[in-house]
Amino acid sequence: MVVESDFYRVRLRFKRLFADPAIFEDQKNAVQRFLVSPLASNQIAIYQITDDISPFDNVGKSPDIAGTTRYVHRGRVVRSEYLENANVTLEYADFGSGLSPSDHQRLWKREKWGRMSFDLEEFHHEHLRIEIPAVPELYDMLRARAEPTALVDVELPELPDSFFRSAVGYLETRLKQLAEPEHKTIDVYVARDLLPEEKTALEKRLTRPSTQSTIFILLSKAEAAAQL
Repeated sequence: MVVESDFYRVRLRFKRLFADPAIFEDQKNAVQRFLVSPLASNQIAIYQITDDISPFDNVGKSPDIAGTTRYVHRGRVVRSEYLENANVTLEYADFGSGLSPSDHQRLWKREKWGRMSFDLEEFHHEHLRIEIPAVPELYDMLRARAEPTALVDVELPELPDSFFRSAVGYLETRLKQLAEPEHKTIDVYVARDLLPEEKTALEKRLTRPSTQSTIFILLSKAEAAAQL
């Protein structure tokens, strides 16, 4: 099946950047929290590619602490360190949240995250069509084979790394949505990220070689997951 997706990259410049939990706590879901909107009918369709939010200065280096001042944190005034003129780049994909590209741009153009203001230095958007297996059919196949575990490999199209990661994230999120109500677990392994011995072990189990575009998907029943 072909999945329609929108890829986004934003670069934000903060005059003062504090260690605000809205950004730096549970970093993997920071974008999803920022884009909360009544227009988003399916918030979990937003998949953040950037795992580690690392501020940088104008020459790409990690900035030094500029000072300490008072900052309102969860309704309390605390003293907090801050960075000056710090940039943050975030990449993410939208697999059908209900937000249009103009909605995404409008939300970032509010230029405010919690109590911190920023300048939107870059807003990049690309529309993608990614060919991936139909998720319900893939899950049904895994479930039918689970005795008590099942392993399959999926070959994704050759894509730039950011797009590839977003497709992997989409598959993993959708499969976990189906598995959790049935008390099953899903683990996804990307061949290019594995150690040679790890990849070889999975290839032997499936009796075929992998490529840089292969992902391995393991479904486990609850009792099997507890034993692993």
